[in-house]
Amino acid sequence: MDIKVSDADISLGQRLRAYRKSQGMTLSDLSKVTGINVSTLSKIENGKISLNFSTVLKIAEDLSFPIANLIGPVDDPTAGGRRAMTRDGEGHHFEHPRWDLETLCDDMIKKRNVFWKMTVKCRSPEEYGEFSRHPGEEFLLVLDGVMDLYTETYKPVRLEKGDSICFDSMTPHAYVAVSEERPVVLMSNTVSADMAAGTTAD
Repeated sequence: MDIKVSDADISLGQRLRAYRKSQGMTLSDLSKVTGINVSTLSKIENGKISLNFSTVLKIAEDLSFPIANLIGPVDDPTAGGRRAMTRDGEGHHFEHPRWDLETLCDDMIKKRNVFWKMTVKCRSPEEYGEFSRHPGEEFLLVLDGVMDLYTETYKPVRLEKGDSICFDSMTPHAYVAVSEERPVVLMSNTVSADMAAGTTAD
């Protein structure tokens, strides 16, 4: 976990508390679901601690809650003609040993897709470690560089600039950088209608 706390961290904590209460959960209940101790969860909810992306993603996955509803600014769900925009470099940034991520168009919540600009960092499946696996579908469009997509189902697929792929993200997968410069990829994850509405899956 990082140390620096931002307005985004405070907003995330407030949303997590609101969601927990809407589900009738105590901090102890939330701790049992996420594996995060009660003291740390209390600090998160009160905006006193900053989280790295992997922890935010774990919380969202453990709760079957769309991550976009945790990290994006609140909008008015009753307003029509919705839109979202992110200027170059102005999304929320998350650093991880496997990749760096920047959220895109996250000022609109309760949507069916979340978007990221991802920089691939690992140079081998061994460096990546345990393959990723999460509900929904994943879309990739390589913006720059060359990468390999590894899965447990198929041989590695090489993706070069301009190439795209969509796959079931429950399939264990990993991203590996091939080009000398780290590949930059547009990534989109879909969430179910129940998750987009902010409710837990059955």
